[in-house]
Amino acid sequence: MIAEAQKNHAATASAIEGLQAQAGANQKLVSQVGGAVQRMEKRTEERVQRAVEQVAGEASAAMTANLDASNERAERIMQATAKLEARQLWSAAAAMCLALLPVLVVVAGLWMGIAGIITGTQWALDVDGGVWLGIGRWIVVAVGLAGASYGLFASVRWAVGLVETWKDRGMPKWPTWRR
Repeated sequence: MIAEAQKNHAATASAIEGLQAQAGANQKLVSQVGGAVQRMEKRTEERVQRAVEQVAGEASAAMTANLDASNERAERIMQATAKLEARQLWSAAAAMCLALLPVLVVVAGLWMGIAGIITGTQWALDVDGGVWLGIGRWIVVAVGLAGASYGLFASVRWAVGLVETWKDRGMPKWPTWRR
């Protein structure tokens, strides 16, 4: 029994040594696996970081290209707007001239009419004693005054019609059934 116990003790000691050797080998293997896992993690982390940097670079390049294209479109729109504003300025100037033209014509007509009356009266009075010459000249002055009066009448009638047309266009007319 003692011999058997010593034999068991020797076998157990041998098994313990074998298990310790195996535990050391396992520990070495776990250490190697841990190192490999760490290296794989590091490589994976580096690859992920490179991939993220690459994607970020591509995204920023695409975004920059889109931003540049948007800026170019905005500049073209601003140039077109500036051209339109310049055209509108000329259109407004032309509209103002066209609006002032009838006023200018009426004022010039009045001026010329008054000057014509004064000049015609002086011309009719300057006959140096010729009665028939004076009568003829006064007839010419009367016809001129009648023509100028009719021209003034036609101009005023035209201006009033133009103002009425503008007034009619400006305000909408409500139907009579809505009152």
